[in-house]
Amino acid sequence: MSMMNYLFIVLSLIISLNSFGVRVKKIGDLDSKLDESSGIEYYKGKIITHNDSGGKAELYIIKQNGEIERTIKIKDAENEDWEDLTAAPDGRFFIGDIGNNLNERKECQIYILDDDFLDDKDNSVKSKTIEFEYKDQDDFPPKKSELYYDAEAMFWMGHNIYILSKCRTKPFTGRSYVYVLPDQPGDYKARKIAEIPFCSTGWMWCSVTAADYDQASNTIAVLLYGKLVLISDFQGERFWEGNFETHNIHGIKQREAIAFIDSETWYMTDEWRRGLGGGNLYKVTKK
Repeated sequence: MSMMNYLFIVLSLIISLNSFGVRVKKIGDLDSKLDESSGIEYYKGKIITHNDSGGKAELYIIKQNGEIERTIKIKDAENEDWEDLTAAPDGRFFIGDIGNNLNERKECQIYILDDDFLDDKDNSVKSKTIEFEYKDQDDFPPKKSELYYDAEAMFWMGHNIYILSKCRTKPFTGRSYVYVLPDQPGDYKARKIAEIPFCSTGWMWCSVTAADYDQASNTIAVLLYGKLVLISDFQGERFWEGNFETHNIHGIKQREAIAFIDSETWYMTDEWRRGLGGGNLYKVTKK
């Protein structure tokens, strides 16, 4: 057994043993225009979300009851597959057009908005762009056992953007690849820096769908369809070596967005799906 596989197994055991729970309270029904809320960010006292692939290149500021308060159009942008939002302490706001369900995209985008974009009276703002491809992806798509190049989760930390991939392999392994990019406009190759085995009991529970970073507590929240994983007590960028605290979330839903309110409270949304319900805004707290 290689050292990499040995460490991977040990980390898997640590994550699975530290299992707790969270309180999930529905606080609103999302507006019918937001049937595929796929990213969320709590920014300057505002709750901001967007729709998934095929939606308009728009951000929606919503109230705590889920109603749309304001719509902001992003100029010269396309929603090929918007999946997550994040923000830097200096106010820059990032929109992750990083979805790649079939692992066929050769280039993805992250749109950057200036820190004053909420002040625009016309509700139509310009963006700068990070263009990137995965440095280690050679085939489009790769074989089924190597479908690691879809992503729905990203967060800002320490002047970088970190992307956590969504495992689509057959058989399902539950591994998430960690990639890093500079937080500045440009054309880059995303560099793989780690692998994290969040869980392998099945894609309906273990798919990585969102992430957020709280600078005050130096904690990362990673949302899976059926779990919330909190990563803390790490040095520098090496969060995969930190403490993993797994919180199970009851029920099967297409949960795809998480954002810190404070160090122990989050906003979360799920997409509406026939037979599963959803289309709601939640407040999540630690028990």
